[in-house]
Amino acid sequence: MNNRFLRRAAVAVPAAGAALALAAPALAAPAWVITPIPSPADGLLNAVTARTATDAWAVGVFPGPNDDDGGVMLAEHWNGTAWTQTPTPNIVRVDEILNAVSASSATDVWAVGSQNPTGAAHHDPITAHYDGTAWTIVPTPATTGGSKSILFGVADLAPNNVWAVGRSEGNRALLEHWTGSAWSIVTAPVPSVPAGETFVGTTLNAVSARSATDIWAVGYTQAAKGTASIKYNLTMHFNGTSWTVVPSPNPAVRSPLNGVQQQLNGVVASSANDAWAVGNTVDTVSGSFQPNGPVAMHWNGTAWSLATLPAGVTTRLSAVSANSSGTVWADGDGAILRFNGATWTTETVPGTPILRGIAAVPGTATEAFAAGSATGPYVAHHQ
Repeated sequence: MNNRFLRRAAVAVPAAGAALALAAPALAAPAWVITPIPSPADGLLNAVTARTATDAWAVGVFPGPNDDDGGVMLAEHWNGTAWTQTPTPNIVRVDEILNAVSASSATDVWAVGSQNPTGAAHHDPITAHYDGTAWTIVPTPATTGGSKSILFGVADLAPNNVWAVGRSEGNRALLEHWTGSAWSIVTAPVPSVPAGETFVGTTLNAVSARSATDIWAVGYTQAAKGTASIKYNLTMHFNGTSWTVVPSPNPAVRSPLNGVQQQLNGVVASSANDAWAVGNTVDTVSGSFQPNGPVAMHWNGTAWSLATLPAGVTTRLSAVSANSSGTVWADGDGAILRFNGATWTTETVPGTPILRGIAAVPGTATEAFAAGSATGPYVAHHQ
């Protein structure tokens, strides 16, 4: 595996590896099975989406076979039986990474991520579109500043209504909207920080659109106090007219010296009064600054509240998805959690993957895909 690509681009903290402690599995026998990815042998998957049981996409990156290829966008398609790699554009001597994917139809699929000259620190957003025949790169607006600018999430409502979220070069939440002909930047609200702290920036890691007038985006707000770097959970909502910041809980333990850090990495909205966001806290107390606990919170139409997760789960959660039966899935660094409408339980994970994306199949009660990497691109399937 090429270590240059072993990262969850939507998570700004180092991977915790396989050091996990999971509660006892909720099921007597594994219900998840690995679905082989025939090619490429190297690389990783950052996200997965399922439109139907016979039309799903998983995206990420793999090292190109030629010296000047750099990282190449990886797009895998599921036809109900097997995964097949779909050709993607490649910019010579540039790394292109896809972090998220969403589809409104079989002929309207969007994937987003970042591009940077191979070996360079500078990053710019990238968007790619699949029209049922081929993937093409679509230009995105430029931003200014010194930060890495990356798109981490995308929600495709229709061919003329797509939202992408991430971070701008100015270290501010990046909101981009596709109206059918071009991407444009939409101004994001700036959250407040507690008195005595200095606002530093915002990042959006994921977006979920239930309708054109009910869209959630989540990530984190950065602040500073003295030498301490601070992160707070960030949730934003779009009502069809404007984006607003909505208060959300911050459960991480604060260190007097190192401050406090947490972030939200995934979101899914099922109805106006039913949405989930997941993420992780960060260990600032010991100074390791590693993910040290999962976070799940629920929106009931009025407020966000923390959910109780199984004891012993010590991993971050990277993504969340829900299906029509009310089942909610979340996954992260080797863990899959399932919510049955009342409680969260852990699921048996085949192999030892680092999971970055999860997608419930619409119209089914229990079918879902979990994507990430093990010795190469990895997808597990639950029926």
